[in-house]
Amino acid sequence: MRFKGTLILLLVCIGIGCFIYFYEIKGGEERDKAEEDESRFWMIESKDIQRIELTPPDGNIAAVRKNQEEWVLEAPPRTLEADSGELDRLADRAAEIKFQSILESSATDPEKFGLRPARSGFKLKTKDEKEYEIFFGNDNPAGNSAYARVSGRDEIFLIPSSASETFNKKLDDLRNRSILRFEQPEVQTLTIKNQKGPIHLVKDGDDRWWIEGKNRIAADSPEIRGILNALSLGTIPEFFDEDPGEYTNAALDKPAIDVSLTYGGDKALKKLVIGSNKDALRKKGTTGKKSEAGMPSSETLYLAKDESRPELFFVKQDLFDKLDKSVDDLRDKALAAFQRWDVDSILLENSNGRFTFTKESGEWFFGAAKKKADFDAVTGILDAMESDALELIDEPEALSVYSLDKPTVRVILKQEDSVLADCSLGKTTDKGVYAQVKGDPAVKVVGLESYEKLTKNEDDFIEPPETAESETTEQ
Repeated sequence: MRFKGTLILLLVCIGIGCFIYFYEIKGGEERDKAEEDESRFWMIESKDIQRIELTPPDGNIAAVRKNQEEWVLEAPPRTLEADSGELDRLADRAAEIKFQSILESSATDPEKFGLRPARSGFKLKTKDEKEYEIFFGNDNPAGNSAYARVSGRDEIFLIPSSASETFNKKLDDLRNRSILRFEQPEVQTLTIKNQKGPIHLVKDGDDRWWIEGKNRIAADSPEIRGILNALSLGTIPEFFDEDPGEYTNAALDKPAIDVSLTYGGDKALKKLVIGSNKDALRKKGTTGKKSEAGMPSSETLYLAKDESRPELFFVKQDLFDKLDKSVDDLRDKALAAFQRWDVDSILLENSNGRFTFTKESGEWFFGAAKKKADFDAVTGILDAMESDALELIDEPEALSVYSLDKPTVRVILKQEDSVLADCSLGKTTDKGVYAQVKGDPAVKVVGLESYEKLTKNEDDFIEPPETAESETTEQ
């Protein structure tokens, strides 16, 4: 009997649990969704919206879906590239727009709500050619809601004020503000032409950049990646919708800076030209008077053009400065280019012997016996390899002149079986020590303090044993 009573109690508990789950939890979710659906103006999917026409107070703006990823703006007599991400967000909001309540079921005086004429609104067209339109009026006295009306219906709705403000956009708010569109990791070549001369850069299979010319020179790869990031991630602060031919000095035919790059498997080409300073622009026939486009700005801007699209725009001073570089500005001045955290083994040869170091779990160990290495001493090797050269010799004489045919020091940095840098150091001079990295034809002069970090002996590289005094102190 006791077992039977326990079984009945268990079944009752299971029944209550099922009721709570299916009615209170699962059923509650379904009821909430049903209530939410009832407050939507229409049941459409944002991906099915093909056209959005906004009707802000200062003129209509129409955006059309070019494909599933891109939108264009209809701005007769031409179309403009759109900020597709922003248009996708607007489509999402338009598809799911909801009302808070119905204020009047049959409006007799829409004017008093600011709905005839309406202050703003939008119109949608979907794949199946169906159209949906909503009008926004005044805010309510509390200021937290706005009045709305749907085309073909008589009700006056209350919606959150933020919902109507979402669609209060200007044309420039929806334009594509990317300076150049490309994927930075896919770039293979970069050419910069400015008053300091042309610079042609090529990336190798190890993601390192090189300056091509009479001699192949290692480029400052992080600096080049910074330039590419500025071009691909930078945004346009302001557009220029006038005819540059009406200006005496737009300078886009003879630009101050001309940048081109190739990227992707098909080596697609992107090109940007930068002309005059905005404040210096002069309209023809103005006898030196500044035009509207040439009015002073709060920041220095330059007229620019992406050759793949018709519209002109301005770019900021910081981008101009990044591109206004010489070969010497962009070359790699470090003794060797590598990422420190990639190094997991070091081979060092000097007059004191041949030393090997391996890294395990963030700690360095010395030799085959894997004695614990002195961390600061090993870090000193990497510091020396990353130190800036005091002098760069792009057209060196025979290596024997610098004693690089029989180097006094050699350092090889590796990541597993891959060599990250192979550097030889030769003769000492008054300025420093001659050095060369394998793969780079230039000879560099590095400081004596870097050289000293590479000429230590075995005892300098092994962590000293703890003394009895230090053990007592720790206890």
